[in-house]
Amino acid sequence: MVKQRGSGKGLYIVYLFFRLFGYSGLRFVLAFVVLYFSLTTPALKRSLREYYILCTGKFNFRIYYHHLFTFALVFADRFLSKKFTERYHIHAQNQRPYLSTINKGVLFLFSHVGDWSTCGLLPSEKNRPINIVMHEVIKESIQGFGKFIEGKPQNIIRVIDLSEGPIAVAVRIAKAFQNGEIVAMMADRFLTREQSIPVIFLGKRVIINKNPFEVAYNRDVPVIALLSLRDKDYHYNANYYWLTPYDRTIPKEEAIAVAAQEYATILEKVVQEHPDQWFNHYDFFEVASAS
Repeated sequence: MVKQRGSGKGLYIVYLFFRLFGYSGLRFVLAFVVLYFSLTTPALKRSLREYYILCTGKFNFRIYYHHLFTFALVFADRFLSKKFTERYHIHAQNQRPYLSTINKGVLFLFSHVGDWSTCGLLPSEKNRPINIVMHEVIKESIQGFGKFIEGKPQNIIRVIDLSEGPIAVAVRIAKAFQNGEIVAMMADRFLTREQSIPVIFLGKRVIINKNPFEVAYNRDVPVIALLSLRDKDYHYNANYYWLTPYDRTIPKEEAIAVAAQEYATILEKVVQEHPDQWFNHYDFFEVASAS
């Protein structure tokens, strides 16, 4: 499990600066917070070094600080966009008019790129529930802050907690698809090796989450990699990448492997263009390297 950093108290301070001084106040206080973490997180620095060398060929303290600062802004936006929804603008890129033509549900592939939670603010998604399959492992103090800052109830985003057990999760996923809803699953981080699949990413053979690709195959639903990237203050670009429909003339495992590699290729292209917005903050290439 990836170690969580930060606390509810820190978020209250950040929120106070934002309310008093706007986004400039937010940036001011985060500059000191990020400087502290950039000097006290050697393990994280080592893991990001390998990522940046593979991605861009260079890494130094300035790059490291910028990466953490971008993450801090995105993390703050995750909460602030709930309270100040009208200030945030989410622009859809490469979107197709699929809502009126697809009635059996859609599977979104989410990643630790930018902020997936902003997808709930897209006008095209506001009337179609997004059921996110994930582990709820947020610190209690951060959960408390989230409840404090919550604006209007966001029924559009629902969490299917994996801790409910495989049968309960499978039933909820099936029901969501039957209702023509969206199911979203994190694809770039696996839970167990039994639920993983090898792909080539940034020139290395690694393993990612197999579950979403298998679920989509079994339920015969279209798959979209949706990556929401921070553009500037209050602005995000939600990029839709439609995966090729499964080839059902070949064995199931082979078809799933093709889809997983297509996703990995999309993710690689995105992080090479925006290396500071992939927030898999652990030894991804060491842990995910296929044995």
